[in-house]
Amino acid sequence: MSETDEELYLVLAMASAGPTTRYELGSRHTLLVFARAGSHEAALAVATAGMAERGWGEPAFQKAGIIELGPHLSAEDRAPAEHAMAHGCAVRVYERPTQAN
Repeated sequence: MSETDEELYLVLAMASAGPTTRYELGSRHTLLVFARAGSHEAALAVATAGMAERGWGEPAFQKAGIIELGPHLSAEDRAPAEHAMAHGCAVRVYERPTQAN
C-alpha cells in the first residue's frame, strides 16, 4: 500500500505510563494518537507501536476514525497531525492521570 492510499486517523486511547515517560510509573492517561494508515486495523497497530515506542503500555482504545487536515483542527492538534502524516505517528498525552471508575 502506498502512502497515497493512507489516511490520517485519530485514535482516542488510555494507556499506562512506563519508566521512560515523565509520568508516574503505571499511571493511566488519556492519549490522542494521530496515525497514518490504510485501514482501521492498521491505524490501531500504528497507534499501539507508536505508544510503545514512547513508553506507553496496556492501551485501551476508546474511538478511532479518519480525520482530515484543515483549518478546523486546533493549533495544538495541527502539529501532531502534520507530523503523523509525514512520519507515521504522533501522540498527545493529557497531563492529568485518568481516574479509575
